[in-house]
Amino acid sequence: MPSYYDYLLEKFGGDNDPDEINRRLLELSSLFEISRTLNASLELSHILNNVLLIPMGRLLISRGLILLIRDSLCRVELAKGIREPVEHRTFPAVPLPEEAFEISALSETQASASELIPFLRRLQLQVGIPFISRNRVLGYVFYGNKLSRQPFSEAELNFLTSLANIGATAIQNALQLEEIRQVNRELDEKIQQLKTIFDIGEGLLSTLDEQEILKILCYSLAGQMTITRYAVVLNHPRQGYQLAIHKGYAREALRRLEPAFAELFHLNEATHCPNISHPQARQALEDAGVAVIIPMHSQGKCLGVVLLGPKVNGQPFRAVDLEFLTTLVNQAAISLENARLFRETLEKQRIEEELNVARTIQMQLLPKQFPHVPGYAIHGLNLPSKQVGGDYFDIIQIAPHRIALAIGDVTGKSVPAALLMANLQSALRIMIGEDIPLPRIVARLNRLIYQNTEADKFITFFIGILNTRNHAFTYVNAGHNYPLWCRRGRLRAPLTTGGIILGIMEEAVYEADTIYLEPGDVLLAYTDGITEATNPQGEETGEAFLETLLEKHHQLPLPELFERIIQEIHAFSAGAAQQDDITLLGLKRLDN
Repeated sequence: MPSYYDYLLEKFGGDNDPDEINRRLLELSSLFEISRTLNASLELSHILNNVLLIPMGRLLISRGLILLIRDSLCRVELAKGIREPVEHRTFPAVPLPEEAFEISALSETQASASELIPFLRRLQLQVGIPFISRNRVLGYVFYGNKLSRQPFSEAELNFLTSLANIGATAIQNALQLEEIRQVNRELDEKIQQLKTIFDIGEGLLSTLDEQEILKILCYSLAGQMTITRYAVVLNHPRQGYQLAIHKGYAREALRRLEPAFAELFHLNEATHCPNISHPQARQALEDAGVAVIIPMHSQGKCLGVVLLGPKVNGQPFRAVDLEFLTTLVNQAAISLENARLFRETLEKQRIEEELNVARTIQMQLLPKQFPHVPGYAIHGLNLPSKQVGGDYFDIIQIAPHRIALAIGDVTGKSVPAALLMANLQSALRIMIGEDIPLPRIVARLNRLIYQNTEADKFITFFIGILNTRNHAFTYVNAGHNYPLWCRRGRLRAPLTTGGIILGIMEEAVYEADTIYLEPGDVLLAYTDGITEATNPQGEETGEAFLETLLEKHHQLPLPELFERIIQEIHAFSAGAAQQDDITLLGLKRLDN
């Protein structure tokens, strides 16, 4: 009987090259083994990992990425060897070739139809292969360069295409399984709601006391199931696992169960003790005399587990018993969650009241009016990201012809940042009235912050003093964003002279510098809430964003200039939440 080798020799013999025949045998054998691996599981993550990693390891490919098409969107399902976080990013579906293709060969027309192709090019991916099942494209797998930097051979592309074809069927099955699971979950939720209506007593819903809820639950369990031993273990977000209530079990026996809690809190449904997969956890439960474990689920979270001993009559727990227990326990979980939310609401109200007080104090610290300075315009703006922010600015009239302008950014937000800001302002206003050189004032402020705050608290700070007689502006920059200096629509050197951030080093030394303002000059100081505002894609505005706006609109009055900047930030953010405080402080010498 001819061997399979003889068959391949006859079919692909050509020059009867044994190496070529052996290569094809190895390739077919590899594809067969891969097919068995892929079809051994219906878990999508398992299938995608094998589809991507097997050829990467076999061909020594540097990076890879898988996109699946769902609801007319291409979604990144898996990425390997790519540094930037890209998983779960989505793009509008774009028709791509239905066979292996090089990304660099895609036309500009296709590239302009979506962000997908520029995204793939940026990640330095080289080739793409579609997943096709039942004449439908399910998605694509993309590969980067081989470590050898050699191009993909025709045989390698054929291997990758064969692998994608095998994977497409497994992916189709896994996606169908996901849909079935989703339908089942929805049906289970509906059934659970109906059972809750008929099986749960009003007692659980009549109280917001956690201990009272647990007592009602356990008394109901003991009475309905004729059991004498029970325990409830809760998973508090802060305290961790906590034995909330128990009867019939020795505390020491329950303490020995702690290593099993991690697995128990991953249970999806009520189960008998022998069904626990982990041997040590199962043995510990059996030694303690636990017969049934019921997880307490609410809104997709496992709040705790209920441990029950055997029935007094020795009868086993039937499936209908487990259904009843699940209904009762989950209703208790809902009541516990409601009690927690009620406590959090009360706590939130208390905190909000404190924040309102702190916010009022903070707003009183900021300048309410801006001084009228002949020949100059001064304006400031503060928009905190939360009720109480950490940004600060101040305008202090030292003498009729000397005015101090300060701006700072305190680490953190909320009340601690506001208190630190208040301390900084108080100290500055005391020191600035004395005839002390500006670098020494900043050095004193630094020492004060260093000695009276925690190690993780510090302040970026900028202060300048304007002399309206000679139009000199003397400043010190303590690690703050460089203020911009614009003259006749063009930026001059930023104001960088100074020293390190306040609060880092106790005996820091600071330097001052002086610039002279001409008619029309604009100085703009700001905090990083301006340059680090993000859009929904996570991109930041950056310094160039503000520089361009200042050069373009420097002739506007300062309030209108600030309003234009805020409008542009909102347009750039496109609805993304403000993550940091926004503060602007401007000085403009008016035209004669």
